[in-house]
Amino acid sequence: MEVKLVGQQTEWDNWLLQNDLTSSYLQSWHWGEMMERVGQKVERVQIWDNNKIVAVAQIIYKPLPFGWQYAFCPKGMVVSESRIKNQESRIYETLINYLQNKKCIFFRVEPNHLSIINDSKFLIHQSIDINPRATLVLDITKTEEELLSQMHSKTRYNLKIAEKHGLKVNTEKDFNIFWKLLQKTGARDKFNLHPENSYKNVMMDNAVDQITVYDKDDKAIVAGGFVGFGDTYVYLYGALDYDARNLMGTYLMQWSAIKQAKKLGYKYYDFFGIAPRMKGVKSKEKGISEHEYDERHSYAGITRFKLGFGGEVKENPGTFDVVIGKKKYFLYKFLRWVRRKV
Repeated sequence: MEVKLVGQQTEWDNWLLQNDLTSSYLQSWHWGEMMERVGQKVERVQIWDNNKIVAVAQIIYKPLPFGWQYAFCPKGMVVSESRIKNQESRIYETLINYLQNKKCIFFRVEPNHLSIINDSKFLIHQSIDINPRATLVLDITKTEEELLSQMHSKTRYNLKIAEKHGLKVNTEKDFNIFWKLLQKTGARDKFNLHPENSYKNVMMDNAVDQITVYDKDDKAIVAGGFVGFGDTYVYLYGALDYDARNLMGTYLMQWSAIKQAKKLGYKYYDFFGIAPRMKGVKSKEKGISEHEYDERHSYAGITRFKLGFGGEVKENPGTFDVVIGKKKYFLYKFLRWVRRKV
């Protein structure tokens, strides 16, 4: 097997969409371009075997102290669904050898199945999730009437409340509105935001749609960013004025995005991010979904909200570090632990 770099967008995206139906937008060429615009170092590599591409990985290199770095592959690597048995370990071995020459001390991956984790000869440690491991995907080839009928009754009711309040929807870009709402969301929910420029880089991209909901006095109360890849329309970011939560603008924004996706010809709508399954723990909201999750999870509230729209839960195993330099990796982990304690 050998590693080759890819330099053409069409070649890259076409392979993804033809070889893995679960390919994430975060492995798309376009997402890599957006990361490069904010100073990230990105490489797109193919793994070849017998004159055939068997896997691809869009890699973002992350600097570490002492001149070290690690390689991060969001929602990947993507291995061909036509791979042969036991080929995946060889694929990872080939790429690990390549990354070792790049002075990477570990390779952080978000694989879509467990084979590399269960069958690998590598030292592998599970990390905290970088991107949500579970998501909800809605088949939007159905009519609007069918989509409404499969929603939870409370979701339909809240859409009617939004209509009664006279809320308005705008699809024009206004990053300042989104940023102000996001700052309010971060402050209330007590999570750290990325630098403003990181969000602006994504939201102002020509391929990203912004949907904003206004109250009857033309005050923005909800805003979100959405993008399409292949046959799927993806919900990237959302921000809310919590003081206006009773107007049910979040429900209207999601329903507007679903209708927008249908209008643009997409087949699926990806809500991007719910709480993962937790065996033996059931949702208190009976009748919404058979999806079982930890009610204490930080995504519990947003999970109840999203499940109300219907759809199918899809879940990956999580985030894992494939260790390349054992001593350096454990020193890195120790320094991270000390930093959190200080």
